[in-house]
Amino acid sequence: MNTGKILESFIRQIEKILLPHEFKIISNEKVFNDEGIQIAEFDIEIEGKVGSTNLKWLIECRDRPTQGAAPGSWIEQLVGRRDRFKFNKVIAVSTTGFAEGAISYAKEADIEIRTVTESNLEQIRDWFLIETMSLFKRGGKLENATLLVDPNEPEESRNAVKEKLKNQGMNIPILSSTDHDSTITVVTAFQSAINSIEGLYDPLIPQGGTKPIKLRVAYPKDESHYFVKTSKGNVRIKEILFHGEISVTLEEVPIAAVKKYHNLSGSEDIATTANFNFDVDGNTLEISFNKLSETGETHVLLRKINGKA
Repeated sequence: MNTGKILESFIRQIEKILLPHEFKIISNEKVFNDEGIQIAEFDIEIEGKVGSTNLKWLIECRDRPTQGAAPGSWIEQLVGRRDRFKFNKVIAVSTTGFAEGAISYAKEADIEIRTVTESNLEQIRDWFLIETMSLFKRGGKLENATLLVDPNEPEESRNAVKEKLKNQGMNIPILSSTDHDSTITVVTAFQSAINSIEGLYDPLIPQGGTKPIKLRVAYPKDESHYFVKTSKGNVRIKEILFHGEISVTLEEVPIAAVKKYHNLSGSEDIATTANFNFDVDGNTLEISFNKLSETGETHVLLRKINGKA
């Protein structure tokens, strides 16, 4: 995710906390003319109704650290957007501040200007004392597995399963499920099994480590079980014997960033955020602590930044 999108995501996150639930936030809407040519793209739009009045305002974000303070020409562009697309309010947010000419023209043109700046832990000690977060990553390693066919299946079906499994590794999709259309590997079935057992990892927390396990997992439900597609048709798997190990890895995650969202037009802080980023199963997740200046409330949010769909 580029820095501009990160800024937009941060602003959207704070505004969503502040806005009434019935208000709508729209990101990166593209506008086309009658010929199908794109004529504009809006960073963040907010739409809602106060009393009997429909309101629509625009937030445009600028994160260009190599270009210095936001110039007056940017404010001029936003005035044009407000007038052309009939926004009730336009807000300009910059990570590099605003040039003097931009500040004076924004005040004259009634464009609200805000900044997002990097802060540090020392500046938020009055409400936030956490320097690192402990992340426990759970895992499992399958060494071998035995598929037990339903005893009611005929001998020829049993033999068909044996034939199907010849020279098949544990990472080959062979297990079909009544719950979904996909075919999975025995390793995936193992992961599903260990994740479904409450308290399985408890002996390994908080120190971490590994532990050998032997599991006998039954699939007794007619409407929810595995089967193997063979030359003799679908053959039901009644149980699976798993041999392997589980593990817990302890990772200390430092603060990724501390940011302050400030309203220059009103000379007031809007919010301060401290966030931690961590990777889980190919996904980058963020947990953020967002303190609202007006109320003193701290909202904790967990969201996926990027990774698997």
